[in-house]
Amino acid sequence: MAFIAAVLFMSTMILAPVWAGEPPQITARAAVLMDMATGKILFAHNPDMRMAPASTTKILTALIALELGNLDDRITVGPNPPRVEGTRVYLVEGETVTLKDLLYGMMLNSGNDAALAVAEHYGGSQEGFARLMNKKAGELGAQHSHFVNPSGLSDPDHYTTARDLAVIARAAMQNPTFREIVATKTRPWRGKEWESVLINQNRLLWHYEGADGIKNGYTSEANFTLVGSATRGDQSLIAVVLDEPSSHAAEQDVQDLLDYGFREFRSYVLARKGEILATVGLEKVKNLELVAADNLAVVCKNDGSTPPKGQLQLFLPERPLQVGTVVGKMTFRHNGEVIGEVEVVNRQPIPARPLTPGDWWLRISLALVITYFISRAARVLRLRKRKFAFRRRNCEIYFRDGAPWRQDHPCR
Repeated sequence: MAFIAAVLFMSTMILAPVWAGEPPQITARAAVLMDMATGKILFAHNPDMRMAPASTTKILTALIALELGNLDDRITVGPNPPRVEGTRVYLVEGETVTLKDLLYGMMLNSGNDAALAVAEHYGGSQEGFARLMNKKAGELGAQHSHFVNPSGLSDPDHYTTARDLAVIARAAMQNPTFREIVATKTRPWRGKEWESVLINQNRLLWHYEGADGIKNGYTSEANFTLVGSATRGDQSLIAVVLDEPSSHAAEQDVQDLLDYGFREFRSYVLARKGEILATVGLEKVKNLELVAADNLAVVCKNDGSTPPKGQLQLFLPERPLQVGTVVGKMTFRHNGEVIGEVEVVNRQPIPARPLTPGDWWLRISLALVITYFISRAARVLRLRKRKFAFRRRNCEIYFRDGAPWRQDHPCR
């Protein structure tokens, strides 16, 4: 019998916010509030309406560049970036800049020239990079977006939705380098013809508790846009607002949405892949560590109730078992209801179960039975061989002595 060293876990899961408190009144034409850990939508206003994203486009540009390149990559600026419209970091043709510097110039100062230099280097051209953007957006599940440039300059064929932008931002925030860049307030810039201090235009970083990203934007078509994120304790949220009348309105709406999320919801991390969820004792294995086979997170109503707890169920298959075999599951409950399950696998090999007296008697009995049938079969085979040999000798004698052939002779 296995004894279970009890390990109860707090969880991270997501329930539909039908019981949530009154959401804030916002001025954005479209908006979404998303839980970072689970990707669940906690608030939505016109979430799938096609909108112009402006410079929040650069979130996807930076994500692709980080996946394709290295921060130390040296990028030579071509003739197009210095002539791009809008905000710039004043790159000049022939200038060589690291990807790291271009990413800071793009995300802090919203440099359109930096975004185009990155796009031409990794996509071969603006059009080539746009194909990479649309492919990546599709892979992430941003199905209602289409991009034609890396910076967000206005174009009828360049659009996204609040939901898609939140999905893209969540994926980008899984990258530690991206998180570090968008959380940076200031950074020196030393270009060939322009030296300055880059100041992050996302003002949330300066005056909202826990703010750690992500990107603001503006064009005359899109008006003001903002993707903001904040972390408090183990809880992280993303708020997206599109088509705002002013930068102040965008910042206020994002703050109100984040406040609403932190006030009304509570995120829990139930399990992280590879995390030890329980320790059990088995024959020949005193402390068998069981780890989560996958990630599991939830969001629950922030009502002060007891955090979710986990209960282990073991269903050990036939031993021995290699490391990484599914041997059970952890079921999490909150207020009496199951809110999530995750399979558990063994972290150490599990040897064969020790044989009991009953096992030995069964094996000995089975061996005796098998031995009996083998000896019986061998005896039958020997008798058949003898009979055949006797018959053959008689036939040889019969024909040797010149006996006449008969149709019915047994030697025929």
